[in-house]
This record gives sequence, C-alpha cells and structure tokens, in this order.
Amino acid sequence: MKRTFCYAAAFAAAILLGTSSAALAHAVCGNRVFPATLTMDDPGVGNELSLPTIQYLPIPATGGNPAGHSVDYGFEWDKTITEDLGVAINDDYFTQHGGAQNLHGWNNLSVTLKDELPCNDTHELLASVGVIRNFARTGSSQLINAGQIGNVSFTAPTLYVGKGLGDLPIGYARPLALTGELSRQFTDTPAVSADVWAYSASLQYSMPYLQQHVKALNLPVFMGRLIPIVEVALSNPDRGANTGTIAPGVLYEADTWQVGAEVLIPATHASRQAQGTGFIVQLHFFLDDIFPNSLGAPLINRNLWQ
Repeated sequence: MKRTFCYAAAFAAAILLGTSSAALAHAVCGNRVFPATLTMDDPGVGNELSLPTIQYLPIPATGGNPAGHSVDYGFEWDKTITEDLGVAINDDYFTQHGGAQNLHGWNNLSVTLKDELPCNDTHELLASVGVIRNFARTGSSQLINAGQIGNVSFTAPTLYVGKGLGDLPIGYARPLALTGELSRQFTDTPAVSADVWAYSASLQYSMPYLQQHVKALNLPVFMGRLIPIVEVALSNPDRGANTGTIAPGVLYEADTWQVGAEVLIPATHASRQAQGTGFIVQLHFFLDDIFPNSLGAPLINRNLWQ
C-alpha cells in the first residue's frame, strides 16, 4: 500500500515539474477564482488531483491509555463528464500509533457526483449540487473492527456555495470571499449508524484578487499568490456528540497547482477529548490547466445548462 502511494506521489510530482504553462484554476465566477479548500469542497467542478493530503492529529492520554497520534494520507481525483457535471473519487490511508492501539489501513471509498449551476458573474455567486456515496466495507477490516471507520454505507445530498465580495464598495474588502457546504448523510441502516448533518464554511482573503482587481501593490511575487483562510467544519449526528474543527491557514496559488497548510483546532468538547491540535497540508494539481486537451478536458464538450 505504502509503495503504491509513493509511486502515485512521484507521478504527480513529475507532472508538476514538467509543466510551466500559465492558466487559471477551474472554479471561476466573474473575476473570482475560488481555490480548493482543505477540510471541505469548493463550489465548482473541474479536473483536479489532490495528492497527497496529509493530516496529523495528536491523541491525548485518557482513561489510563497512553497518548499517541494519527497520520492520514489522502487523495482525491476529480473528473468532468460534461462542462458542468463531474465525478470525484477519494480515499485515504489511515495510521495510528499509541492511544491504546496501533492501526493502519485504507478508509472506505467515497464517490461524488456534482453539478455546477450557472454562476452570477456580477455578484461572484457560484453554487453546485451533488450527492456523495460512501461505500462501507471497502476499507480495512482492522479499522472497521476498531470503530475507526463506518461499517454502514451512506448517501449524502450536498449543497456547495461560494460568494465573492467583489461587489462591495470598500476596495480592500473586495478580495474577501465566503464558501459553504451543507449535507445530510442518510445511512443505509439508521438503527446501527445515525444520520448526520454536516456543515462547513470558509472565510478567505485573496491576495491575487487584490493585486489584479483592486490595487496592484508593490509586493513580492510570493505574497501576491497567498490566500489566508479560516475553515470551520462541524458534524451533528442524530445520536451522539457533535464534533468539528476550526482550521486557520494559508493557501499558495500557482498557475497549475496549489499548496495549502492549516492548523486543525478541535471545536467541540467531544473533539477535544478525542484529539489535540494538529495540522493538515495538501498539494493540489489543476489538471484542467496541465492537460487541457486530454485529462483536463470533459468527456462531453457540452454544458447541460445551456
């Protein structure tokens, strides 16, 4: 498993190093480019590859059990079917050391079908609707037996929204943007695994937007590509404790790739009991721009809304 992951990472790095053409990321509405976020999904569809996404969480010592930590290595591949309709496949390899048990194995596979609605260019308003299907028992039996991953599949209708504030009259507030995600997870067996409401939101400030559409400041090129961001992700099951994280961090937006890093702060009492403050980092490739005529092109050159 680990060797396969390394080969995939090396392939992704080769793509990055061998490409120098300039283009834009896919989730564009008016002057706004909504970046790929780390703990939630952005409001667009496109051809992308997140490889790797690495999440580290410390595990506090509780109930006589020693402290430990977990490291999660994830990936996601997004592919457009039409110009507005896309599918995403994601999974992750989970490891835990200490915290009463040592674990390792693949998570359950998830597939998302997502449709991007026509955007409002003037108000930089973009939305998508989708459905996520998580397939139970496609992951490690060790993780299932330890209660680390679910043993019941679920389906989650989901709404994604992004709103840029470029229509504000205050110049230095115009680079601000908000994104949100709302889903309801319906499990196949509610008596065994409860249904869940999941909420996520981000507040971001785009330095590229500031430089290009508000005022070109005398900034180093590196600073002009940064997007400071705060993400909040919460989960509210019908039975059981609420969990969630607050994740402040920064994204660096290049022409064909993006890298991001955020601190993961537990946001609820239940979350603080299960984990300490960790971090998440991600390397993300825009295949739309790297391979515009092959991997980055939709299978059908048609927009279902036109």
